[in-house]
Amino acid sequence: MIAKPPQPPKPPFLGRFLFGGVVLLLALIAGHSLLWRWSAGALAEGFTDWVAQRRVEGWTIRHETPERGGWPFTAKLSIPQLQIDAPSDGNWSEGLGWDVAALELAVPLPWPDALRAEAKGAQRLRLGGASIPYQAGRLSVVLPLQAGQAPNRANALLQDLRAETAEGVMTLRQFGLNALWQMQASDTEAALALQFTAEDAALPSAWFTPAALAALGPRIARLEFDGASSGPISPVGGLVQRLDGWRAAGGSITLNQLRLRWGEVDTGLRMALRLDQALQPMATGVLVITNPNATLESLARLGAINRRSLDSAKFALALMTRRPEDGSAPLAELPATYQSGTLTLAQMPLLRLPPIAWPAR
Repeated sequence: MIAKPPQPPKPPFLGRFLFGGVVLLLALIAGHSLLWRWSAGALAEGFTDWVAQRRVEGWTIRHETPERGGWPFTAKLSIPQLQIDAPSDGNWSEGLGWDVAALELAVPLPWPDALRAEAKGAQRLRLGGASIPYQAGRLSVVLPLQAGQAPNRANALLQDLRAETAEGVMTLRQFGLNALWQMQASDTEAALALQFTAEDAALPSAWFTPAALAALGPRIARLEFDGASSGPISPVGGLVQRLDGWRAAGGSITLNQLRLRWGEVDTGLRMALRLDQALQPMATGVLVITNPNATLESLARLGAINRRSLDSAKFALALMTRRPEDGSAPLAELPATYQSGTLTLAQMPLLRLPPIAWPAR
């Protein structure tokens, strides 16, 4: 009888488990590397396509060779020395441009659910003949991504802005913006919804008269905006033609809140606006004034109200003032309208403005 050769000992279970884990880890690393290469390549291709499309539309765009990076958890594309100039139509975009030391585009991995664009280094805004260099602690825009769909909303954040204007330095601690849009909105849907808040802005003193500086000061504590535009806007035609079509389709703008806190002035405005057949605005709404007596005193120092009329104005506002039950500052609510170039407040004509001079049709 021939003896069977001895069987080799089986590797222990722990050894097989570790070997399988190493193989799986290497496979994951290889797959993630492929995903990163594909995502970085898609970013580069998407930016190249965007530049080509804008150039066809008349934009001037210059930049140095983009660089890829961010491995392993982010796919990034850095575009150095980017310069963008909008096409000029002779009216609204004459000399509009933006320069930035580097623009960084990034998507998170392994789930690329958002595109982040962040400006890095020195920047410059060009408006007509003015060139405004500025620095920002942070300037970023986030566009959520969905498979097979173009982005329909954006979030932007600007922090610690310092701009060198010809009249002096302007600073802004923070500006946040949320935007939502629909390209095929009906006459009852919001084609564009916009919210933004600016906090602690210091403007150049040369922008104000001595009276304005004495009444309000150069620092704006807070500006809030919450509004929406409804109605379809045609993607073809000139500006006036688009506005006329929007008006004819029942387009309107709803201002849910416009609030300004500047010095002792604390006012808010709610309003609905449409265009008439001459494309001039028509609006009705409510102006809310917090601490109306303090606001009137500021307006008197500004020269907007005659000192002899101040007591009468305070008496009139007192009739429309209420004190909230929570004990907060008193509020005066005044009905406001704007039509045929005249701003009316509490049924009293307050200001007349010249009509908007739209470009030729």
